[in-house]
Amino acid sequence: MCHFFETIKVRNGKLLNLEYHQQRVDYTRKFFGFTDKLELKNCNFNLPKIGEFRLKIDYAGDIKSFICKEYIKKELKSFKIVYSDIKYDYKYSNRKELNQLFDEKYDDIIIVKNTLLCDTSIANIALSIDGIWLTPKSPLLRGTTRARMLKNGYLIEKDLNENDLKKANEFAIMNALRDFEIITNFTCS
Repeated sequence: MCHFFETIKVRNGKLLNLEYHQQRVDYTRKFFGFTDKLELKNCNFNLPKIGEFRLKIDYAGDIKSFICKEYIKKELKSFKIVYSDIKYDYKYSNRKELNQLFDEKYDDIIIVKNTLLCDTSIANIALSIDGIWLTPKSPLLRGTTRARMLKNGYLIEKDLNENDLKKANEFAIMNALRDFEIITNFTCS
């Protein structure tokens, strides 16, 4: 049986953007045939009351394990473009195929699939072109921050390619822990 994980930012004892994480857990569990609801808000995670933390929940039919540890943000400045037909529609606990794309000489990768930009190994991406923030129409994984930014109208979905990356005024990554982060002074090879 497949196992999945959800990573939620915790600030001062509160699970941030929980409705979006719950939607993804519900979507994943429904696809894999689970009919009961796994209510994250009702789980006792014993969250720290002060500071920012990373809560990682491993689940399938129910919660298998969870760990909450201090969140330390890694700086991302160098990206390697990699080409792959990888499929990662769900947040699988087994990231072997995704990890094989990673190049240790860079902070992260930007995945191109069928000539279109997708994601990094840990985040969705966005490009600012002519003052409009665009995000790939077909990401590898539909992230919770991406969903929130689309819903509030901050992002627009569009098919993006490497030429768009070159003409972008700004580049950003987004995930539950980093939120929406504009990356400045980055390199991409």
